[in-house]
Amino acid sequence: MGSGSENATDVELLRRIAAGDVLAVADLYDRHARTLLALSLRIVRERSEAEDVVHDAFVVVGERAGQYVPERGAVGAWMVTLVRNLSIDRTRRRDRRGAIARDVLAHEPGTTTAAAPADPETQASGAGDRDRVRRALAALPEVQRATLETAFYEGLTYAEIAEREGVPLGTIKSRAARALAALRQALGEER
Repeated sequence: MGSGSENATDVELLRRIAAGDVLAVADLYDRHARTLLALSLRIVRERSEAEDVVHDAFVVVGERAGQYVPERGAVGAWMVTLVRNLSIDRTRRRDRRGAIARDVLAHEPGTTTAAAPADPETQASGAGDRDRVRRALAALPEVQRATLETAFYEGLTYAEIAEREGVPLGTIKSRAARALAALRQALGEER
Protein backbone atom coordinates (compact mmCIF):
# COMPACT_ATOMS: atom_id res chain seq x y z
CA MET A 1 0.00 0.00 0.00
CA GLY A 2 1.34 3.41 -0.96
CA SER A 3 4.90 4.51 -0.45
CA GLY A 4 5.23 3.93 3.26
CA SER A 5 4.35 7.52 4.10
CA GLU A 6 1.32 6.70 6.24
CA ASN A 7 2.37 9.44 8.66
CA ALA A 8 2.57 12.17 6.02
CA THR A 9 -0.20 14.75 6.19
CA ASP A 10 -2.52 15.29 3.27
CA VAL A 11 -0.87 18.67 2.68
CA GLU A 12 2.56 17.02 2.51
CA LEU A 13 1.18 14.47 0.04
CA LEU A 14 -0.18 17.28 -2.15
CA ARG A 15 3.21 18.97 -2.13
CA ARG A 16 4.82 15.70 -3.22
CA ILE A 17 2.18 15.24 -5.93
CA ALA A 18 2.89 18.76 -7.19
CA ALA A 19 6.55 17.76 -7.38
CA GLY A 20 5.65 14.73 -9.52
CA ASP A 21 5.62 11.97 -6.87
CA VAL A 22 3.23 9.34 -8.25
CA LEU A 23 3.38 7.28 -5.07
CA ALA A 24 1.97 10.23 -3.14
CA VAL A 25 -1.11 10.07 -5.39
CA ALA A 26 -1.55 6.42 -4.38
CA ASP A 27 -1.29 7.33 -0.70
CA LEU A 28 -3.83 10.12 -1.02
CA TYR A 29 -6.09 7.78 -3.00
CA ASP A 30 -5.87 5.10 -0.31
CA ARG A 31 -6.92 7.65 2.30
CA HIS A 32 -9.84 9.25 0.52
CA ALA A 33 -11.13 7.12 -2.37
CA ARG A 34 -13.65 5.16 -0.33
CA THR A 35 -15.36 8.28 1.03
CA LEU A 36 -15.22 10.04 -2.33
CA LEU A 37 -16.69 7.02 -4.13
CA ALA A 38 -19.58 6.85 -1.66
CA LEU A 39 -20.29 10.55 -2.16
CA SER A 40 -20.19 10.31 -5.95
CA LEU A 41 -22.36 7.21 -5.95
CA ARG A 42 -25.07 9.06 -4.02
CA ILE A 43 -25.12 11.72 -6.73
CA VAL A 44 -24.61 9.82 -10.01
CA ARG A 45 -26.33 6.60 -8.82
CA GLU A 46 -24.25 4.28 -11.02
CA ARG A 47 -21.11 2.66 -9.68
CA SER A 48 -19.16 2.75 -12.94
CA GLU A 49 -19.90 6.46 -13.34
CA ALA A 50 -18.99 7.14 -9.71
CA GLU A 51 -15.68 5.31 -10.25
CA ASP A 52 -15.06 7.47 -13.34
CA VAL A 53 -15.75 10.61 -11.29
CA VAL A 54 -13.29 9.59 -8.58
CA HIS A 55 -10.69 8.79 -11.24
CA ASP A 56 -11.29 12.18 -12.87
CA ALA A 57 -11.01 13.85 -9.48
CA PHE A 58 -7.57 12.34 -8.85
CA VAL A 59 -6.48 13.46 -12.31
CA VAL A 60 -7.55 16.99 -11.36
CA VAL A 61 -5.78 16.69 -8.01
CA GLY A 62 -2.61 15.72 -9.86
CA GLU A 63 -2.96 18.72 -12.16
CA ARG A 64 -3.90 21.22 -9.44
CA ALA A 65 -1.95 19.98 -6.42
CA GLY A 66 0.38 22.99 -6.62
CA GLN A 67 -2.61 25.36 -6.49
CA TYR A 68 -3.93 24.05 -3.16
CA VAL A 69 -3.96 26.67 -0.39
CA PRO A 70 -4.05 25.12 3.12
CA GLU A 71 -5.60 28.26 4.62
CA ARG A 72 -8.76 27.69 2.58
CA GLY A 73 -9.54 24.34 4.19
CA ALA A 74 -8.54 20.74 4.64
CA VAL A 75 -7.40 18.62 1.69
CA GLY A 76 -10.24 16.17 2.36
CA ALA A 77 -12.83 18.96 2.20
CA TRP A 78 -11.25 20.28 -1.01
CA MET A 79 -11.49 16.82 -2.55
CA VAL A 80 -15.09 16.31 -1.38
CA THR A 81 -16.05 19.59 -3.04
CA LEU A 82 -14.22 18.58 -6.21
CA VAL A 83 -15.96 15.17 -6.39
CA ARG A 84 -19.33 16.72 -5.60
CA ASN A 85 -18.96 19.23 -8.44
CA LEU A 86 -17.69 16.62 -10.90
CA SER A 87 -20.56 14.30 -9.97
CA ILE A 88 -23.17 16.99 -10.46
CA ASP A 89 -21.60 18.00 -13.78
CA ARG A 90 -21.61 14.38 -14.96
CA THR A 91 -25.25 13.93 -13.99
CA ARG A 92 -26.26 17.10 -15.83
CA ARG A 93 -24.28 16.10 -18.94
CA ARG A 94 -25.81 12.63 -18.89
CA ASP A 95 -29.30 14.10 -18.64
CA ARG A 96 -28.61 16.58 -21.45
CA ARG A 97 -27.10 13.84 -23.65
CA GLY A 98 -30.17 11.71 -23.13
CA ALA A 99 -32.49 14.58 -24.04
CA ILE A 100 -30.46 15.46 -27.13
CA ALA A 101 -30.24 11.83 -28.18
CA ARG A 102 -34.02 11.57 -27.92
CA ASP A 103 -34.38 14.81 -29.94
CA VAL A 104 -31.96 13.64 -32.62
CA LEU A 105 -33.50 10.18 -32.87
CA ALA A 106 -37.01 11.64 -32.98
CA HIS A 107 -36.05 13.53 -36.13
CA GLU A 108 -34.36 10.67 -37.95
CA PRO A 109 -36.16 8.97 -40.82
CA GLY A 110 -37.62 5.61 -39.96
CA THR A 111 -38.03 6.29 -36.23
CA THR A 112 -41.72 7.17 -36.37
CA THR A 113 -44.19 4.46 -35.48
CA ALA A 114 -47.22 5.96 -37.21
CA ALA A 115 -49.02 3.42 -39.34
CA ALA A 116 -50.60 5.95 -41.66
CA PRO A 117 -48.48 8.14 -43.93
CA ALA A 118 -48.07 11.66 -42.66
CA ASP A 119 -49.85 14.49 -44.41
CA PRO A 120 -47.71 16.90 -46.49
CA GLU A 121 -47.70 19.57 -43.76
CA THR A 122 -46.38 17.11 -41.16
CA GLN A 123 -43.79 15.80 -43.62
CA ALA A 124 -42.60 19.34 -44.35
CA SER A 125 -42.36 20.10 -40.63
CA GLY A 126 -40.37 16.89 -40.01
CA ALA A 127 -38.05 17.69 -42.91
CA GLY A 128 -37.49 21.15 -41.43
CA ASP A 129 -36.57 19.62 -38.06
CA ARG A 130 -34.15 17.19 -39.71
CA ASP A 131 -32.58 20.09 -41.61
CA ARG A 132 -32.17 22.05 -38.34
CA VAL A 133 -30.41 19.08 -36.72
CA ARG A 134 -28.19 18.57 -39.76
CA ARG A 135 -27.25 22.28 -39.84
CA ALA A 136 -26.47 22.24 -36.13
CA LEU A 137 -24.32 19.13 -36.54
CA ALA A 138 -22.54 20.64 -39.57
CA ALA A 139 -21.64 23.72 -37.51
CA LEU A 140 -19.74 21.62 -34.96
CA PRO A 141 -15.96 21.19 -35.21
CA GLU A 142 -15.13 17.98 -37.11
CA VAL A 143 -13.82 16.01 -34.10
CA GLN A 144 -16.89 16.85 -32.01
CA ARG A 145 -19.30 16.00 -34.83
CA ALA A 146 -17.48 12.73 -35.52
CA THR A 147 -17.63 11.77 -31.84
CA LEU A 148 -21.39 12.38 -31.68
CA GLU A 149 -22.07 10.63 -34.95
CA THR A 150 -20.03 7.62 -33.89
CA ALA A 151 -21.80 7.43 -30.53
CA PHE A 152 -25.30 7.95 -31.86
CA TYR A 153 -25.22 6.30 -35.24
CA GLU A 154 -22.75 3.47 -34.66
CA GLY A 155 -23.82 2.89 -31.07
CA LEU A 156 -20.29 2.88 -29.68
CA THR A 157 -19.62 3.86 -26.08
CA TYR A 158 -17.19 6.67 -25.35
CA ALA A 159 -14.68 4.06 -24.15
CA GLU A 160 -14.98 2.18 -27.46
CA ILE A 161 -14.55 5.41 -29.42
CA ALA A 162 -11.46 6.30 -27.38
CA GLU A 163 -9.96 2.86 -28.01
CA ARG A 164 -10.72 2.99 -31.73
CA GLU A 165 -9.25 6.49 -32.13
CA GLY A 166 -6.32 5.86 -29.80
CA VAL A 167 -7.07 8.87 -27.59
CA PRO A 168 -7.76 9.12 -23.86
CA LEU A 169 -11.32 8.47 -22.69
CA GLY A 170 -11.42 11.91 -21.05
CA THR A 171 -10.74 13.54 -24.42
CA ILE A 172 -13.70 11.75 -25.98
CA LYS A 173 -15.94 12.64 -23.05
CA SER A 174 -14.89 16.30 -23.26
CA ARG A 175 -15.49 16.40 -27.01
CA ALA A 176 -18.93 14.88 -26.59
CA ALA A 177 -19.90 17.20 -23.75
CA ARG A 178 -18.85 20.31 -25.70
CA ALA A 179 -20.56 19.05 -28.84
CA LEU A 180 -23.81 18.27 -27.06
CA ALA A 181 -23.85 21.66 -25.34
CA ALA A 182 -23.25 23.42 -28.68
CA LEU A 183 -25.88 21.28 -30.39
CA ARG A 184 -28.48 22.00 -27.73
CA GLN A 185 -27.71 25.72 -27.92
CA ALA A 186 -27.90 25.78 -31.71
CA LEU A 187 -31.20 23.90 -31.75
CA GLY A 188 -32.61 26.13 -29.02
CA GLU A 189 -31.62 29.30 -30.88
CA GLU A 190 -33.30 28.17 -34.09
CA ARG A 191 -36.67 27.59 -32.43
